[in-house]
Amino acid sequence: MWKHFKFDPHSINLSCHTDVKFNEFDQLLRTEWDRASTQGLFTFEIGDQIKQRVLDGDLHYIVELNPSRYEKRRMPYAFENVNTPFDRNKFNFNKIKDGEILFSLDDEQQTDKHLVIINNSPIRSYHVLLVVDRQREQIQILTVDSILFGLRFVASSAHPFLYAGFNSLCGYASINHLHLHGIYMPDRLFLQTIKCSLFHSKSNCYLHDVFDTQAFAFEIKHISELDRIARYIHTVTTYFASSSIAHNLSIVKGDSFSDGSQPALRIFIWFRQPNIGVKSVDRCNLACLEMSGYVFLRYENVFDDITETELRQSINALALSLEEQQKIKNDIKTLLDQEK
Repeated sequence: MWKHFKFDPHSINLSCHTDVKFNEFDQLLRTEWDRASTQGLFTFEIGDQIKQRVLDGDLHYIVELNPSRYEKRRMPYAFENVNTPFDRNKFNFNKIKDGEILFSLDDEQQTDKHLVIINNSPIRSYHVLLVVDRQREQIQILTVDSILFGLRFVASSAHPFLYAGFNSLCGYASINHLHLHGIYMPDRLFLQTIKCSLFHSKSNCYLHDVFDTQAFAFEIKHISELDRIARYIHTVTTYFASSSIAHNLSIVKGDSFSDGSQPALRIFIWFRQPNIGVKSVDRCNLACLEMSGYVFLRYENVFDDITETELRQSINALALSLEEQQKIKNDIKTLLDQEK
């Protein structure tokens, strides 16, 4: 049986300005990931010398070259709708080997509910997946429980740049079985400090509008807010899923939107044009990581010449029409007004 890490609400870490360091949680993740690597459970080995660039521009995008991620991974499935029934004949997380499971994370001793597993075709070292209650065969639509899992995952680490993210179907998810990504970023992302404007005061919801493709944003400054903010986030993502709106979510440590001197968990939820059918990779995909300030690429010529301007233009092109965006904002305000 795999190991278990008990979530401790009194030992959370929310700052993105500390030195890079690892606590018991991080050591467990890294030790178990290394064990899985030694056992040959990955489709390729991540080299120590991944090529990296920081792009010129206000957002300081981090770009890395990882052709193996594209060439050796399992072929992504094509999806036509955000709401697609579960198909147990396709790959899902009930088909993985026990050795791919690193540990479970919970505030109780439930060893098969919140699993941290390897991504066997990793974007970078120590890239993991957060799999929720896999036996229930839940489709790739966020639940309150999965949101809390992502929040606890990031908060448990001492590392300032640990990231969790979610892609909906038609938002570049490749597997229709509920999961999030967990990745140690190589440096601070612009998402961790960028300012956002207040959108809805009752729920403390903000609007991230650095791109035409906008995002709702929430923050958690105190552990006592975890459950309440998770419900607000779920209200937004449920609206997107029920309306078949493709979306991406990111969780990072950062500065509080309301008081930049305080640390907080930051949660961003983008709403966007859908990616229908088979994913084509010409220059780069545009999913949760790319929205957040990190890009991994297949081709060296793209790595050499990609610019922040190009990335901004590509992300801006994903924006829904102004009429659609305004309807979404009005609907979300109404839904948040109804929350307790």
